[in-house]
Amino acid sequence: DSLRTEAPTYRLGYYAQDLISLSEKVKVMAGLRWSYQKTQVSDIFNLISGVQTKGTAAAKADQAFSPKFGIVYQPLKQMAVFASYSNNFTVNSGIDVFDQALSPSIVDQFELGLKNDFLNGRLSANFSLYKIINNNLAQQAQFLQDGVTVNTNTNIKELTGQTTSDGAELDISGTIVPGLYFISGYSFNFMRYTKTSGLKGSYIEGERLVSNPAHTANGSLFYTLSSGKLKGVKLGASAYYIGERNAGWNNTYGQTQVGTRLIPMSGFTTVDLSLGYSIKKLSLLAKLSNIGNELNYYVHENYSVNPIPPRQFLTTLSYKF
Repeated sequence: DSLRTEAPTYRLGYYAQDLISLSEKVKVMAGLRWSYQKTQVSDIFNLISGVQTKGTAAAKADQAFSPKFGIVYQPLKQMAVFASYSNNFTVNSGIDVFDQALSPSIVDQFELGLKNDFLNGRLSANFSLYKIINNNLAQQAQFLQDGVTVNTNTNIKELTGQTTSDGAELDISGTIVPGLYFISGYSFNFMRYTKTSGLKGSYIEGERLVSNPAHTANGSLFYTLSSGKLKGVKLGASAYYIGERNAGWNNTYGQTQVGTRLIPMSGFTTVDLSLGYSIKKLSLLAKLSNIGNELNYYVHENYSVNPIPPRQFLTTLSYKF
């Protein structure tokens, strides 16, 4: 591509928020943000000829008020129940096929959760349910302006329609015995299109978005020796799981391809081990990652698929001045 497009963008925002204690057990938080964004006419540079021209799209301005509200109820000292709602004015990077800056997306997020401490604070658990609605998701455009040429430029995007994410998260962490610390988490997410135009070329409603796994999980365990000749040595082990997901493109109404455009990807688990030691201002950390040499792939966007790092051994030596 011999053209470089620049679209100068100016942003301004004001924000106010307050946390009010209605009683010893009930707290309320409320906030409001005003956001403004103005995009100037784009400049198009021909890198071969050196000629600069103006884009065809006119300058545009967007603004929005974004409220936020939350409530926390603490029936017991070690327990808290919370609910929140927030509205976000999300700026989208890139340009559309007409060299025009993309309009912002409006994102509504609802969350309900519970936090509880056990064993006199040595163990903590958090559980939450959420729903995130993006009124117009920005994705890499499938085709260029002619509607035929496949777009390979990740900076050229399109607003594809409303998406909804329903999910749940569980986090547990704590120190059961002195020197032994662990943290673990599990997440479920179902992100799909919930409102598109339904016209030919628009994405099919209800289909899970590519690169979006339903299940992810992680767990880490760390132990620091507190006595003996090996006092100060830190041992660690971590595991990370990414569930099944799809690469490729989401299917569209009236698509010319026979069958599905989705490429199913299997889930995978990686395990890492670490060993560290500190003496005065000097620290040494050694890490063996992906000890099983698992072969799988990260899905970035559409057909952008890259292998995960193979088994590696890394060391870091640091000194504090």
